[in-house]
Amino acid sequence: MPRLTQRMEKLALLAGGSFKTIHDRIRIAGRLSQHLHKLNIQIKDIQHLKSSHIESYISARLDSDITPRTLQNEMAALRSILAQAGREKFAHSERISNKALGLGNASRAGTHKALTQDRWQVTETVISTLHKQCDMTLLYL
Repeated sequence: MPRLTQRMEKLALLAGGSFKTIHDRIRIAGRLSQHLHKLNIQIKDIQHLKSSHIESYISARLDSDITPRTLQNEMAALRSILAQAGREKFAHSERISNKALGLGNASRAGTHKALTQDRWQVTETVISTLHKQCDMTLLYL
């Protein structure tokens, strides 16, 4: 595992919060680290992270059809990691603000749309499969 990923995961843990918040931060940090690795950007410490790296990451996520509201949440997680690393000024810089990254117009209202019948069928199948696997695991304990 790259050193940057390890350091960011440690900072995500130190930033505190609920188990889910910490887990989400760790996943987001890993995603950013993978993105930089794919671009062959060889950063070993979070102190060398630049705004252009974060801009590139957000641009790639937007191209992957990730909603702006989700990306706002990811930026909040990255800002908390940066602040924990002592890069408070960078975390709140204008260049990586939601508005500058094109995320400023995201709504918090949600979609208010129900799952389609096809999507519900897939979800139901996955849940029943997981239940069966759990039941089988409990039988062998």
